[in-house]
Amino acid sequence: MQKAIIALAALTLAVATAAAGGVAFGPRVGYTSSGSLDQVHLGGHAEVGRLGTNLLIVPSLEVGSGDGTLIAVNGDVVYDFTELAVGPWGLYAGGGPVLTRYDGDGADSTDFALSVVVGGTYDIRSDRHLFGEIRLGIEDAPDLKLTLGLTFR
Repeated sequence: MQKAIIALAALTLAVATAAAGGVAFGPRVGYTSSGSLDQVHLGGHAEVGRLGTNLLIVPSLEVGSGDGTLIAVNGDVVYDFTELAVGPWGLYAGGGPVLTRYDGDGADSTDFALSVVVGGTYDIRSDRHLFGEIRLGIEDAPDLKLTLGLTFR
């Protein structure tokens, strides 16, 4: 649990730094399922750069608790489907590498894998939006993550 607290402190510092630099960021919370693992996760994310008009770099950190402790660092690149946006609603998809660290039941492991993500957004105001996403793991990543969050611009 001490590692989870340290990770959340590091994330808080990273988010504060991002906010000062005008980078979009926000909190996230959700459910993680992988085999017999069932957890609630919380964390944060930041839109740190663009690779093109609609291609965003969005890393995130999530700490899950329940059946042990799972820390996941996601390095996502997502495409924002602005051409499919309807009013305040939007859609994005992408994925990337994920680094996980699991401690629980007398066992621990560190894995590097890939995940894919599909999500939808709803603009509350011009400077913030809600999102919901589904993340599927490939190989050693958690099988399924359902996440809700908020992004501040």
